[in-house]
Amino acid sequence: MVTMHAVELEACTVTFLDGDIVHTHFRDNHLVSPEDVQLMFDAIRTERGSRKALLMVSVGDNTTMSNEARAYASSPESSNYIAADAIVVRDFGHQLAANVFVRHHKPERPIRMFPDRETAMAWLNEQRNILLT
Repeated sequence: MVTMHAVELEACTVTFLDGDIVHTHFRDNHLVSPEDVQLMFDAIRTERGSRKALLMVSVGDNTTMSNEARAYASSPESSNYIAADAIVVRDFGHQLAANVFVRHHKPERPIRMFPDRETAMAWLNEQRNILLT
């Protein structure tokens, strides 16, 4: 996995990796807002133009998304930027929050949860074909 470059935002680091994979890591002790999600999408659009990304998301300790941020991150508009999401869950509490995102907000794209970055990356690499459609 080779890093092309990273964009540092207040809430997160957006790292552009080989190919079409983008890793967003939300910083410790942060309540992610819809504005934070929009800034992440803006960074992806600036780098990739109209090409969608395969997104791996991880979050720091004591970090969660507001319900409004989860709703925006899973909205039809968000699928203009993201083709598939791999969420790296670090503990049971985070898994519960990720389940709310997946089951309640139901993004209109493939999304799965993983225990570590390696399995998340492997799954995202399997999703590359959806970028061609």
